[in-house]
Amino acid sequence: MRVTVAILAVVALAIVGRFVADDVVDAADIPRGVVVDGIPLGNTDRDTAAARLGALQADDEVTLTFADQSRTRTLAEWGVALDVDATLDQAASMRGGGLVRFLRWSAAVVRDRTVDPIWTVDRELLAAQFESDDLGIVFETSTIELVDGSFEPVERQTVPLVDVDALADALLLAVGDPAYAEIAVPSRGEDEILGDSALAAAANALTDTELTVVLAGQFSTHAFDSATLRQWLDVTGANSTGDFRFDPDPVHASLAAAFPEIGDPDAPGVQFALGFDGQPWILGGLPEAECCATDTAQRLFEHLLIGPDQPIVIFPVEPEDAQGLNWAHELGVTEVVGEFTTFYTPNQTRNINIARIAELTRGVIIEPGTTFSVNDFVGRRTRENGFVSAGVISNGVFSSSVGGGISQYATTLFNAAFFAGLDFGEYQSHSIYLDRYPYGREATVSFPAPDLQIRNTTPHAILLWPTTNDDSITVRMYGTPYVVGEQTGQTSRAEGSACTRVTTERTRTWLEDGRTETDTVTARYRPEGISCSGASTQPTTTTTTTSTTVPTSVP
Repeated sequence: MRVTVAILAVVALAIVGRFVADDVVDAADIPRGVVVDGIPLGNTDRDTAAARLGALQADDEVTLTFADQSRTRTLAEWGVALDVDATLDQAASMRGGGLVRFLRWSAAVVRDRTVDPIWTVDRELLAAQFESDDLGIVFETSTIELVDGSFEPVERQTVPLVDVDALADALLLAVGDPAYAEIAVPSRGEDEILGDSALAAAANALTDTELTVVLAGQFSTHAFDSATLRQWLDVTGANSTGDFRFDPDPVHASLAAAFPEIGDPDAPGVQFALGFDGQPWILGGLPEAECCATDTAQRLFEHLLIGPDQPIVIFPVEPEDAQGLNWAHELGVTEVVGEFTTFYTPNQTRNINIARIAELTRGVIIEPGTTFSVNDFVGRRTRENGFVSAGVISNGVFSSSVGGGISQYATTLFNAAFFAGLDFGEYQSHSIYLDRYPYGREATVSFPAPDLQIRNTTPHAILLWPTTNDDSITVRMYGTPYVVGEQTGQTSRAEGSACTRVTTERTRTWLEDGRTETDTVTARYRPEGISCSGASTQPTTTTTTTSTTVPTSVP
């Protein structure tokens, strides 16, 4: 018996000692075992507990109905929020005092102490939503209305006034209770609304004009008359201030009807053209689009205010991954960043091939971090693809093949990229020097090799724009100025008994910080029909009037 009593005494002393250590000596702001809406707060200080309560949000949706209107928002948007201080005060009070304190602590060892969160309503925020459109909620009645195409003062009328306090109480009941998913806004009486002749005159004067809209990427325009502009004008809430705006819904409906090519699967994809100002114009790009951007109505209204005598351009909305108008405009291909021209004799067959490959690659976009390969993009040069037979260099001798002459395109592209400060992947010079090209700074192509690869290591896109005329080809590269290249040196040395290796130095200057860096390109030339070892390759079967003499000095 005495042993049992002793054991019980030891256990009791242990429990009391644990209580003293836990709830008295090391007492936290929030006592052991307190849980608020499933969030454990026990044995924490007030700041830690407040941070944990930050996860509690009144995110249930509630629909408020008022007169003939309704709006659905979350309780948080209506102004309901957790009263953190009151909730923590309630949690701290669970400690109790005297014997109650000890008994509550003992119970918390085996089970949680649940505290309900305490919610509050920001009544100013709630009331403001019936007086403004901060959240897209407009419950006012306007003092003017549209009648037969023009605005007139409304007749005398009465409107109910919102009882904000009663509504706040109802919203608190809705927290966690689906029975309050829809609440009729209580009224505290009525107010009298009188028509405003001055406001009607202001609305009519503002819209007594025509607004011309241009669809980005298209040549189509549409002029919206005053009757349409008045249908767009939202006069709700403009009781005395004249704070008008365009309602997005009728605006988007009118634009979609005026420009049916938006979203038309047969509409052309994005493409580029040079405008009369010599700069790239972006066209098309509408198959996957829809009308319209969220700020379109606001932009149209602001344009109306500053003067609608000039057209305004609008953009459709495109999927995020679409390479359409927005993508094209963000490329920043607005200025020439590299350019080169080479010349040829008019009326030669090879000129057909040069013009054809220029046409095929006109409008190519080299995005940042990507490589443009002539062979991968154009493919094998065939008659079916518009190429004809013309002169080529094969095994060190002149012959003919379908697609002959396009190496002049390759050399021109190579030089445009050289001066644009771009990098090169695979490239190879002609085996025989032709004096229509820059000595040591040129390239040739054949299929499947050699290829010409241009690497865009800049953070901006590059637009290729090759053009031809009777006696020349010009390749322009459009982009955002970032780096420029210039030739700053050239050396040559013998290679084998018959070849010459030419090394051309380029200095690139980065425009942002002025830093410079040098690199080189190389070319190797040999006499016609002779290998670098001096041995004969094949007998020359064709002749050319182009000089193949290697210069004795750097041109």
